Amino acid sequence: MAENKDKNAEQEVQEPKKKKKKKIKKVDVAQNFLFGVLGIILGLVACIGICVINPNLGKMVSEILQSYKETENTAQAPSNASQIASTSYVYDPNKFKPDTNSDSSDQASSESDNSASEDQAQNTETEGEKTESGQVQNTENAATPTDNSDSAITLTPLVTITASNEKTQPVEEETSEEFTYTPEAVTDRSSMAELSPDIIDVENEKQAKQISESVGYGEKGDGLDFNAEFYPYYNMLDEKSKSLYRQVYANANAFNRAFKPVQNASMSELQNVIQSVAYDHPEIFWLDTTFYTEYDWNGSALKLVLSFYDRIGDLALARNEFEAYASKILEGANNLENPLEKEAYVHDALASKLTYKHTPLDQSAYSAIVQNETVCAGYAKAFQYLMQRLGVPAYLCVGAGAFQLHAWNVVKLGDNYYNVDCTWDDQDPTIYDYFNLPDSINYLHTRMYQSVNLPACNDFSLVPIMQE
Repeated sequence: MAENKDKNAEQEVQEPKKKKKKKIKKVDVAQNFLFGVLGIILGLVACIGICVINPNLGKMVSEILQSYKETENTAQAPSNASQIASTSYVYDPNKFKPDTNSDSSDQASSESDNSASEDQAQNTETEGEKTESGQVQNTENAATPTDNSDSAITLTPLVTITASNEKTQPVEEETSEEFTYTPEAVTDRSSMAELSPDIIDVENEKQAKQISESVGYGEKGDGLDFNAEFYPYYNMLDEKSKSLYRQVYANANAFNRAFKPVQNASMSELQNVIQSVAYDHPEIFWLDTTFYTEYDWNGSALKLVLSFYDRIGDLALARNEFEAYASKILEGANNLENPLEKEAYVHDALASKLTYKHTPLDQSAYSAIVQNETVCAGYAKAFQYLMQRLGVPAYLCVGAGAFQLHAWNVVKLGDNYYNVDCTWDDQDPTIYDYFNLPDSINYLHTRMYQSVNLPACNDFSLVPIMQE
């Protein structure tokens, strides 16, 4: 019995000791953790204090971190468009004259065949930087990289571009050589504004009748017709939309804002018609980018109201001023007979005259022709109007330019069509990186809206000659 009591007493003494021992261990761990956190905080405070006392040390640490960040970004991100090698051109009209003689074309093909091996060797040694892929893809004409390497986009054109000062001759398609084309990257020069419609639903029958009776059809445009060679957007429309187009054009030209549509049309149909009028007719520079329509409960169009630029003031006086300024610009081109020379003259005149700048009227040709300050919309509409005055078909082309809504031109020379972007070529000095390009190498340009139906640009024979 005595032994059992002694054992029980010994166990009672040991158990409290064990429990006490475990409790002490937990407190020690917590204390060590707190001391560790406190040490880290004190260390950070000490580092901050040292950086404050010695700014050079802080700057050195910052540079190390920045260098690491840039190295990491370089390893992950694709090359930026601003890193693309730039190429400037010296304009020489003799180098851009279209070759309409078949014999000359055959001779050029023969000469190119003789020098094919030399050009191939030179082009193999010369490589461009990789261009940045666009967010909006042109499925018909867009050029695509051959692989995911750092090499430039590879194309198979009808002309070979070299770095020599000699004129490059066209070659036959089957003997054409691959080359890279990396024009100067342009940023922050795409500011085309979309047409902004507004719908007003009229649910009261009496009010709808009053609105319908308050306006007439105005000018219907009966008897008007628009040549497809100069007015492509009109000729893209069906007969119903063409009648609305003629009415919108006639009323806008007569400074009449409000009228009843001659055809009942949906908002999308009216928007397409008004957009077509604006794209075809840069001379109606007072037409703003907004309009609104009123519909009754049956979806019948009661009234269409166009917006004009009120800040222009007297529209008739402004139109006379606009035409006078345009005539002044064209004085040096009136004696030119070659359409290509006329195009180059207008291209250079706008680049010399204009400054890229946002203004209240920058979506109109007026801002470029009269005011000398505009954005891409003004450049393109001014180029279109001046070329029309010279008898050369030129169209407004709208789409994505450097991933923003942009405007440039498509011009017809002979039997072929070419892309021209006066806005992006307006550098100091003037360049020709975007002068008479086919669609496949019209870098960072993708057509949208009705512009996808403009004639394709496939000819390489007028691609600017690269010079050192």
